[in-house]
Amino acid sequence: MIRMKKFNFDKKRFNSKSFKYGSYAFAATAVVVAVVVLLNAILGLDVIRDRLRFDITKNKKFSLSQQSLNILKEIDKDVEIIILTEEKDFKYKEILEILKQYNLKSDGKVVTRFVDVEKDPLFIQRELDPEQVKGISAGSIVVKSGNKNRVISNSDLVEYDYSYGYPTASGLKVEQAFTSAIKNVTAEVTRVAYFAKGHGEIELDKELTDLKAVIAANNYEVKELSLVNEIPEDASVIFFVSPKTDLLPKELENLLAYLENGGDAIFLMDVQRTNTSFANFDTVLERYALALNNDFVLEGDQNWYFSDFNIIIPQPNDNDITKNLDPNSLFLYMPNCRSVSILKAEKSWITTKPLFMTSQKSQSTDLVTNKVSAGPFYLGAISEYAGKEPSKVALIGNATFITDSWMESAGTNGVRYIISTLNWMQDEKDSIYIPAKSLVTDYINLTAQSRLIAFLSLTALLPLMIIGFGVFVGVRRRHL
Repeated sequence: MIRMKKFNFDKKRFNSKSFKYGSYAFAATAVVVAVVVLLNAILGLDVIRDRLRFDITKNKKFSLSQQSLNILKEIDKDVEIIILTEEKDFKYKEILEILKQYNLKSDGKVVTRFVDVEKDPLFIQRELDPEQVKGISAGSIVVKSGNKNRVISNSDLVEYDYSYGYPTASGLKVEQAFTSAIKNVTAEVTRVAYFAKGHGEIELDKELTDLKAVIAANNYEVKELSLVNEIPEDASVIFFVSPKTDLLPKELENLLAYLENGGDAIFLMDVQRTNTSFANFDTVLERYALALNNDFVLEGDQNWYFSDFNIIIPQPNDNDITKNLDPNSLFLYMPNCRSVSILKAEKSWITTKPLFMTSQKSQSTDLVTNKVSAGPFYLGAISEYAGKEPSKVALIGNATFITDSWMESAGTNGVRYIISTLNWMQDEKDSIYIPAKSLVTDYINLTAQSRLIAFLSLTALLPLMIIGFGVFVGVRRRHL
């Protein structure tokens, strides 16, 4: 027969402080573990995780700017972002993270869809490009709303640095690309901006790619144009970017007809390298009480030039262009400028205003007579012709300041001036300009003293703090 050993219940030990504190600690630990497990499970749900996210990257690489949020609030159409590949084969997870935000911030109006065109080879022709003229193929990304769509190319998504002699990815333009495409495909009307060619102008797809992208982002289709032919009726504005020769008589006729019918134009004119006058361009500008001077301007006030007398920081005037720019966008660096003039015989139906100017310490040299004149000088002006069909022009004595290579080192405020000018011409208020988000890694440079402090903190101070805390807890427990 087996005898059961009598269990002795030690009531005194059960009521001891150590037992009570131990029980409380165990219960508290169990509750904390349960809460952590439950919270982790809840946050693991996609719908929660995507909304309760924190973008801790320095330049908010995976967040949308206020400009994008404003546009997403206003759209009243459904938008599809169609990626022509299987989802498992799409390698750019950063893009998918941003596209999730477009979906959330638009309350589901913007959705992403993957289509495998190998399984549905007629999808592109049937849904996106019936005429097969847009170059859409497997791997393309297309933003679509109704019957309108826009293709997003790799160059639209990534900014490259060529300073090393070969292209290096330096920034992401993902938000700029998708926000502008969404605005374009949901707009009722897409305007057209033409860049004149045939006179040695700066090439649109070589040195004006940043300007082109930002203009397109503001709901313009950007095209090139030869003025020998009649100007299309869909032209909202014509750009002249550093022409090296004058207009031909037929081109002058076509341009004047366009302007008389309410057309707008922007003239960006670099320093002239010839003594021959541009008589036909002068004829056009005289219509707006403006004139272009064949000179070279230097700035003498050190507050208004950068590094050298020829790199001018023009002083902005109060006008319809500058009043819509934020204070950080007002200042430019403009190399090798020529001056412009506002003609005194201004007609009542013509309104002209200076855009920006030099200081009183500046001087200009006439390239024909070599005559030196004292400043200040206007470097840009705007004019409105209030005829039967109102027409507006802007004249700036420089074009270099909006080229890709110059803006890479001198900043992109020049583009902001151009967009503000377009807004003034088209009576628009809102514009899109979202700078690329840098991919450059910033390194922390520590002094010798800082490195020593960091080393002692990590190797001595922190371990001693942990050991001290452990000793304190041990001593406390022994006295319970």
